[in-house]
Amino acid sequence: MRKPILLLLTLVLLILQTGCWSRIELNDVAIVTASAIDLAQDGKYRLSVQILKMKMTKGISEKGGSSDNATLILSAKGDTIMDALNILQKKIPRLIIFSHNRVVIVGEELARAGITPALDFFSRHREARGNSFLLTTKGEAVELLRVPSNFEIFTAEEMREEEKARMLDSASIRDFDYSLFEKGIEPTSSQMQVVPLSDQHGKPTKEDELGIGLVGVGIYRKDKLLGWMKRPEAECLLWLRNKMKNNILTVAIPGKEEKPGRVSVQLISAKTKYKSKISGEKIQFDITVKMTGELYENSTKLSIKEMKNLNKIQHALEKEVENRVNTTVKKLQKQFKSDAVGFGKILHRQHKNDWNNKIGIRWEEEFPNIEVNTKATFKLIGTGRGNESIVEEEELEK
Repeated sequence: MRKPILLLLTLVLLILQTGCWSRIELNDVAIVTASAIDLAQDGKYRLSVQILKMKMTKGISEKGGSSDNATLILSAKGDTIMDALNILQKKIPRLIIFSHNRVVIVGEELARAGITPALDFFSRHREARGNSFLLTTKGEAVELLRVPSNFEIFTAEEMREEEKARMLDSASIRDFDYSLFEKGIEPTSSQMQVVPLSDQHGKPTKEDELGIGLVGVGIYRKDKLLGWMKRPEAECLLWLRNKMKNNILTVAIPGKEEKPGRVSVQLISAKTKYKSKISGEKIQFDITVKMTGELYENSTKLSIKEMKNLNKIQHALEKEVENRVNTTVKKLQKQFKSDAVGFGKILHRQHKNDWNNKIGIRWEEEFPNIEVNTKATFKLIGTGRGNESIVEEEELEK
């Protein structure tokens, strides 16, 4: 409870520390913690905001400690986001402020139609924060605001903490805007969904065992969502963008037994380098991925004390990395035709004249046809607290 209380006190102090000439009392404001934007059936924008409930009693701010009553969700439709906000403002007696808005969630239908008009408000408004995380979701964005929080007092903080962990590629409003204007790369956004926390045959066992989780990324061309990449490919995007953090890699190790064993490795570092070559009309990229990791699980019969077994595992990990990189790049090329990695940026940097004179203006047509070769090297720098295979020892005992 200490962290949410400190967070609330910080919000209160920041609001109170304003100049006297423009001071707004705490009991006069409604603090937005998260925003959701959907496209209504009539073509208008539906703006939904999660507002922190705060009551003033004898000059002291009080807030319910339960996550169920800590926030209030309001929604309104308008021709623009500002129009919808104006309608929302008329519903409550307090001034709605966005200075502590943590996340902006966009529904799939709106994202596919074009996300820029909806984001224009958050890019221009003086109160809106450019570092607010941008999220997209299948279905309606407002549904994510309605999910009760499990670890924080309100849902917005839970979403923000998950984005900060950067298990998958993340983007702020500012990052997305920059990508739209940058040549040679297309923007992406995190995909967040309502997920079962405890499941049986893919369904939650209880109605309250639901949470919100990052499940993939949205792939765009310009400002329009093309589709989704699931977690394995989304993790690979992190490697390709040199943003790897907290990934686990699991591979099957073939052997004499009918069912192959598996090893799971905690990735520690990943560095990806690119070398491009232009030969006539042909564009080629050689990708080198260097990774290190620590082996935390070994269900094979291989003893890691033997160098040949260690090499065998490292070779399997290298092949897995190469396969995932090639699969991810091919999907971007053939299915989406969207350069979410930034091959164009690299080509511009390494062959500036060719890019400026002929390639840059037709990069969308060139990207699906570039040749990509991948070479991975993997080094295990630790094997946990043991070298022997427990599976092998159990087999010997039997």
